Amino acid sequence: MDFKEVASFNSRLEAEAVGHALDQYSIPFLVQSADVGMFGPGMTGWSPQGAKLLVPADRVEEVQELLSCLAPIPEDEHGSLE
Repeated sequence: MDFKEVASFNSRLEAEAVGHALDQYSIPFLVQSADVGMFGPGMTGWSPQGAKLLVPADRVEEVQELLSCLAPIPEDEHGSLE
C-alpha cells in the first residue's frame, strides 16, 4: 500500500490524535517523526522536525477534505498540491 503525506504537525501527539479521528472512516494512517530515538518513546511534546500524517494514496483527497479545517495541505517545492 502506497502512503502519502496529508498533513504535518509540531508533535507526534497531535499527528496521532488527528490520525485517530480518521478511525471512524476506516482510514488507516501512519505517523512519521524523528522523535522516537531522539527524545525517547515517551516523548509527546514538540519535535524539531515535527510529525507527518500519511494515509493511503487512494484516500488522500477524501482525507484532505475531512482535515481542511484542521491542517494546511502540504505543497511541493513548486507550490502544487502533492
